[in-house]
Amino acid sequence: MRSRFALFPILKFRIPHFNFPNQIPPFRPWRPWREPSAFTLVELLAVIGIMGLLAAVAVPALKGLTGSGGRKQALSQVIGALEIARNTAISTGTNAAVIFPDSTFTASDAYKYRSMAVVAWNATNTNLPATMVGSWIVLPQGVAFFPNSLNSANLPSVTNISVRILTTSSTTNFPAIIFQSDGGLSEDLSTKPTNGIAFFEGTVAGTTTNPTSKMTNFETVRLTRYTGRTIPTLAPAPAP
Repeated sequence: MRSRFALFPILKFRIPHFNFPNQIPPFRPWRPWREPSAFTLVELLAVIGIMGLLAAVAVPALKGLTGSGGRKQALSQVIGALEIARNTAISTGTNAAVIFPDSTFTASDAYKYRSMAVVAWNATNTNLPATMVGSWIVLPQGVAFFPNSLNSANLPSVTNISVRILTTSSTTNFPAIIFQSDGGLSEDLSTKPTNGIAFFEGTVAGTTTNPTSKMTNFETVRLTRYTGRTIPTLAPAPAP
């Protein structure tokens, strides 16, 4: 008996064995060839014009933010110095004060209307000068105290205060806010700070202010007479 496949020898074949790879290579779509592109002169000029317009709008806003940051920092410094002086007077049972160099300060012009310091002294021994507690506190660049807020109509003058300027020491007088041992403002001095301590954006030449902003109300720190607590507020420039 003949095999039934004898008539069809072409059907005699074997299926080959393929070894498939473990990973199939990723498919990469065909991308047509393109010429490299570039900006035209008109597009570049348009971008430069837009950048100039944005800069003209953003620069004044950035200056305003910088000034606002300087005022906030100065406010924090003034309140902090007053609180340190008050706490020093209470904790040590002596008088303490925050002094403000004005136009009469001859040791250094850089300190006038731009700095303050905390001092303390023994109220029962006036022969001992008041000495500094810590170092000078300098306001941020571009911020200064109003001269009118430091004059004799608003602040008393404290005598015999020993201060340090770098490596040099000197004894002089300063306008000051004075705290007594109970934390209130000193009752021994008739003049009390009424308008508060005010500062502004600008500089002081002599006693003339040179403001750099158009603000009409300024950061002002007032104090309660009997408790010595600070009250930050906005107020017009202090009167002469």
